[in-house]
Amino acid sequence: MTSRLAGRTALVTGSGNGIGREVALRLASEGAKVVVNDLGTSAFGEGVSSEAADTTVADIIAAGGTAVANYDSVADAAGCEKAVDTAVQNFGACDIVVANAGALVKGALAGVQADDASWELMLNLYLGQKFWLSRAALPAMLERGWGRMLFATSEIARGTQASPLGAVVMNGSIGLSHDLANTHRGSGVTFNSYAPSAGTRTFDLYKDDMEEALRAQGVPEDEMGGFYLPPAELIAPMLAWLCSDAAADVTGEVFGVTGSQVIRWKEPVDGASITKDDDLRALWTLDELDTAVPSGLFQ
Repeated sequence: MTSRLAGRTALVTGSGNGIGREVALRLASEGAKVVVNDLGTSAFGEGVSSEAADTTVADIIAAGGTAVANYDSVADAAGCEKAVDTAVQNFGACDIVVANAGALVKGALAGVQADDASWELMLNLYLGQKFWLSRAALPAMLERGWGRMLFATSEIARGTQASPLGAVVMNGSIGLSHDLANTHRGSGVTFNSYAPSAGTRTFDLYKDDMEEALRAQGVPEDEMGGFYLPPAELIAPMLAWLCSDAAADVTGEVFGVTGSQVIRWKEPVDGASITKDDDLRALWTLDELDTAVPSGLFQ
């Protein structure tokens, strides 16, 4: 370990379990003072408990680090403001925000037939969280000329997981980080997103079903471990690096992180184009587009 983050204060949401916990532990081991935010819910966002956050804090302190707990929900503006204020009141600043908290929203599994309550919870928890944390923490970061904001996203953002609500909020997180990065480029504050894949308690919910499917395919019991997701602790180094001075020029990026593999997602770029008669003001007919679109845009 090093002291790359000595003198910095980090807020990590959802850091009582899983990836958030591992990130909090790693940031603390690199010298950061850490606010461990966790509402203490189940993987489905049910219940409230201080145990998860308190356990992470205790482990950080036992390892020689500095941390305090915060139990506010980051699915509303007031909770996000209180979480940031916890860092300011205890450590004088909030230099790093890792917006990591999430939960499975059962109603969202119904896709476009989801009820309004599930839709609003998805928006607030996964997208509102990033907006409200940015609003609370960014002004002081810009004033100091240093800050790091990391937003959790997911493969769901690519629209490959039959989860339209998830695609909306995960893409929204990426769009927010891109816009903030472009707006504040050169300010000393960076904004990046990460799409992690790890064996957390969420994965555990589906592990039995996965193993049953593998057995049905004839996969031997002693080979099933190869299908498990890598441990959450392997996600933490890349996120810690993005919080360091070494990543001062890295902003507006999205990184997929699975175990030790880090993939830089490429931004969409313009593809083929068609222009009628080289005149932007010319009006296409539908008959003309019948030919021009297939031949000009999809060849």
